[in-house]
Amino acid sequence: MMDMPRFSVSYGRIRLRPLLPTDHPSFATYRADPQVARYQGFAPYTAADAAAFIEANAQTPIPPEPGQWVQLALTRAADGVLLGDCALHRQAAEPRFGEFGITLAPAWQGQGYAREAVLALLGYCFEELVLHRVLALTDVRNQGCVHLLESVGMRREAHFQHNGWYKGEWCDELQYALLATEWAQRSTPASPDEKIGAPNP
Repeated sequence: MMDMPRFSVSYGRIRLRPLLPTDHPSFATYRADPQVARYQGFAPYTAADAAAFIEANAQTPIPPEPGQWVQLALTRAADGVLLGDCALHRQAAEPRFGEFGITLAPAWQGQGYAREAVLALLGYCFEELVLHRVLALTDVRNQGCVHLLESVGMRREAHFQHNGWYKGEWCDELQYALLATEWAQRSTPASPDEKIGAPNP
């Protein structure tokens, strides 16, 4: 099992590392934003919610055990600024299947950071964890996320109608996936991401 404080994955301008108590001010600020939470599985956070989440998340190893989710800090490699966070999950029934989510603070959206984070996460999943398949779900209305997932070469596999109850309404979700063989054969796309990424727990 990987030692959490030593976990670090980089790609381009970003670095993924463990989420730390010192991240609380920035983490609490962007997760309190209703627009950030709009297409996510969480409601806007309070400061106490953010502190409790970071504390609980610190008990989860990186990589997570099958059936667990773990949250990773998404930082700018040059100066360590927290840009957002990523979630990583391994399925309990089939640990070689993974799922991820991503949240980016509004100030850093539309600059390609989310795309670099997803590529870093996919590389970690396929090259370090040797996963067979990785998926992501997104609300159909979140076109920024749709563009992001397609820009890194993920395939749209399904359109699930009324697949989740979020913010007081049923929503349709799209499922995207990528296989290890597809990752190995990829040609890295050049287009940057838009807005918010895939749903984050």
